[in-house]
Parts: sequence; C-alpha cells; structure tokens
Amino acid sequence: MSFTYFENTAELDGWLVSFDKVPQAADKENVLKHIRKNWEGVKSDLDGLGGIKLAKPDLETVADTLIKSGTHAVIFDLVLTKSEFRLDVITGNVTFKAGTVRLPSDLEDYRTFLGNLNGWSTTERNIVPDSDFKKFNEQNPKKPPKPSYKTFEEMAKKSKSDVDAFRAWAKSNGKAKKAFDDIDKTAKAKPADPARVAAMKAIDASMQDYYKTF
Repeated sequence: MSFTYFENTAELDGWLVSFDKVPQAADKENVLKHIRKNWEGVKSDLDGLGGIKLAKPDLETVADTLIKSGTHAVIFDLVLTKSEFRLDVITGNVTFKAGTVRLPSDLEDYRTFLGNLNGWSTTERNIVPDSDFKKFNEQNPKKPPKPSYKTFEEMAKKSKSDVDAFRAWAKSNGKAKKAFDDIDKTAKAKPADPARVAAMKAIDASMQDYYKTF
C-alpha cells in the first residue's frame, strides 16, 4: 500500500549554541567548550530516537568554521525527508552531518516510527507535531483486522473504529462515498424504507470493495 511520507525540519532552540558577538580566533577555546557541552546534551536527548545513530562531527572544525563564517551561532537541525531522518549541525553556510537513519518502507512500521517522533516532540523540538501526525493517520488509516463482517450493519454494531477506517477509505472512492452519504441521509428511516434498503445494499457492496484492498 503506497503512502506519502511526512517531511519537516525542526530547529532545536534548546540546543542552539549562540554568542552575543561574533567569535574571534582568540575566543576559540570558549566556543569549543560551549559546542562540546551542547553536543553532549544533543547526544543524550536524541541518540537512538527512531533508530538514528549519531556521529560526532569534528567539533574543532565546527568551531573554526563558526569563527571564519562571521556568524555567531551553531544550529542543530532535525531533518525528516522522504527517505531519511537526520541531524544536521549548521554554522554559516556549512552543514555537518551528524547522524542519519533510513525510513521504513512499510506503512505500519512508518506509522510507528512517526509515532515515536511525535511522542518525543515538544514545543521546542516539534519534528512531528500532533496535528500533522493526526492528519497522517487520517490520510493513511490502519487496516482493520482480517475482514469478518458479512454486512455493514454487523460492522456498525460491533466496531466503531472499523467503521471509521472504512469511512476514511471511502472518502477517496466515489461509489463508496455516495454509499456513505446515502447511509447518513437515511439514518433515521425505518429498515423497510426503500431508500434505506437501497442504501444498505450499496454500502454492503462498497464494503466488499473495501475488503479487496487488503
């Protein structure tokens, strides 16, 4: 089953190494001290998340680059692309790669991966915000267990979550979407009402189409 990967970049303010003025060569020892301290904090907080294994960059080179760049900060960025999850260490216009992990290709494995990042996220390190994780789940609903319902009526009586997953799938299927519209319109009709009978017949047929996607 294909799905669209979620992409985002989170600049981690809590890990930012920033100086009041642009550091000079004479400040290197102090610069290096702060970069090392923040790196240890980053490593303690992030290493292993989502399977990422951090690779410590040459911090002396990072310090030298900061001084030569004429800027005053070293930025730690979490980057989530369609293919990898990584940590970038950025100063000036130079980026140092500090660890990466390739993403799962299976939808449920990827959902678990995103869930871990979402659970780890906070306002300051929001790589997978709640709203985006919710949207991803809505667009890529979990498949219910092996289908065992003979009719939609049976599904509705036994499992609201299965109905919700079926309904989410139906949004991208014109026939099934209409079937749900008719079910909703006739919700208060009597079982023998011709419109309700037709709606139930249509939703049962759409349910079988839904099962074929498993």
